[in-house]
Amino acid sequence: MQFHQNTPSREPVKLIALGGFGKVTSNMFVYEQDNDILLVDCGMGFPTEDMLGVDLLIPDISYLRPKFNKIRGLVYTHGHEDHTGATPYILQQLPKIPLYASRLTAHLLMEKLADYANLPQQVNILVPGTPLKLGSFTIESIRVSHSIPDATHLLISTKYGNIYHGSDFKFDFTPVDGVQPDVGRIAKAGTDGVKLLLSDSLGSERKGFTPSEKSLEDTFETAVSQCKGKFIVTSMSSNISRWYQAATAAIRHGRRIAVSGRSIQRNLEVAGRLGIFKLPPDAFVELKSNKKLTPKNVCVLVAGSQGQTGSAMERLATGEHSDLEVTPGDTIMFSSDYIPGSETAVQSLIDTLSKQGAEVIYSGIMDHLHVSGHGSQQDMTLLLGLAKPQYVLPIGGTYRHMVQYAKLASSMGFAPDHIMLPDYNQIIEIYPDTVKLGAKTDIKSVMVDGLGVGDVGAVVLRDRQHLAEEGVVVAIAEFDQNDYSKLINLELISRGFVFDKHNANLLASATSEVKKVFFGKLGKVESERHARLHVSDTLEKYFFQSTRRRPMILPIIVSV
Repeated sequence: MQFHQNTPSREPVKLIALGGFGKVTSNMFVYEQDNDILLVDCGMGFPTEDMLGVDLLIPDISYLRPKFNKIRGLVYTHGHEDHTGATPYILQQLPKIPLYASRLTAHLLMEKLADYANLPQQVNILVPGTPLKLGSFTIESIRVSHSIPDATHLLISTKYGNIYHGSDFKFDFTPVDGVQPDVGRIAKAGTDGVKLLLSDSLGSERKGFTPSEKSLEDTFETAVSQCKGKFIVTSMSSNISRWYQAATAAIRHGRRIAVSGRSIQRNLEVAGRLGIFKLPPDAFVELKSNKKLTPKNVCVLVAGSQGQTGSAMERLATGEHSDLEVTPGDTIMFSSDYIPGSETAVQSLIDTLSKQGAEVIYSGIMDHLHVSGHGSQQDMTLLLGLAKPQYVLPIGGTYRHMVQYAKLASSMGFAPDHIMLPDYNQIIEIYPDTVKLGAKTDIKSVMVDGLGVGDVGAVVLRDRQHLAEEGVVVAIAEFDQNDYSKLINLELISRGFVFDKHNANLLASATSEVKKVFFGKLGKVESERHARLHVSDTLEKYFFQSTRRRPMILPIIVSV
């Protein structure tokens, strides 16, 4: 692919990470050239522990709203949630954008969008090796290996040169689906010329090459052969190759396959329908039927490997799963790594399952339970050597991963000013003769809470944190509707502050304190608002003096 030689203007080609640089999740990139915008990926992120009640994070598209008419299309690199999961939320704000993805990714997206009646249901298939023209951009996808089949990189032609968008990848030459990375096409891109390489950097701290996904076959074979009861496997729902390997090992040992988790079911059905993985239909049984079978003839694929609240794995561990239970002799394999922040939840799961007499296999006691879908140092140097870019930009990792990638690039001869290490919200500017770090733009994580998108902010989170740490006291105060200085009755209800029954004296004293204020120290209180303020202020001061804690006071004023 050759880039255009004649340039209509000297305006830079801009690259913006709406999910922010130095982030592993919430992947969404903006390429802006003159009057055209190309979007790459639209992923969700996971809330941190202090984001109480928040379900997920999505990229901030404030930058795009005034430029909506410039958007020519949204192209996806692969089917993982951190690259596709925000799509239903973003399309509600930016409708009618053409969507493009590889075959599996497109069908997974269409399954997801089918749950939303008001959203487009069509995702166009981008065939590797077939150029796609979107405005002034030309895009070509290139097959690579990852922990989900049909992953791609993107070669993007701009007026100032080719940009290689190297999202999540590794060089796996024995992939489970049999589709090898297209090394020849990557090399040709390098020969034609790559101005800027964006490269996955998450594995930049690991030496060597990342092992093949197929290396886990022996692990599943051994575990299944030694299991005397049900063989239960949990992993990331999108790790289709992993589920296939677990299922095929179980089938070889005469086991039937049951699935607990809609996302696993959907992913396997799509992969089977497309012929990516073929499992015999008669190998599967309904989950509720597993109790009718001898345990040694059962394998169950279970979602929720990160201990997510309400997941199938959590319900199994707590005994609340309606169709599945743990019995002595069962083997439960955790074939996944921790997502940062989930360690406590996963460890709690393992503890609970172990108490039920199951043989729990996890990375703390056994190796080769999981291989990363992200390349290690040698994978990255191989991509650098093939693509031969002028400039490099690490993506897909935290800042420490970006720094380690920079050291790796430096060891291969890249000058410091040819290695981009942008701040979280910094714009990358591409010119005919250089690539620069540009200005900063406003970027924030948009929080999704239930059906609400963006209606949870810093103030709400602060209130939730306050409630979690200090508790709440509800003060139900009855006043004379003609004179709010006449307090008739006051009832205090504590939640998360003190236990009412054991602290009756504290609440009684607080009630007396409020009554004293109204009976003895106030003149006429003119309004309900002033009455509410007096109740709140008095209780706040009293509780702090008595307990050195500041519960949230919720006064309810009743006029009688």
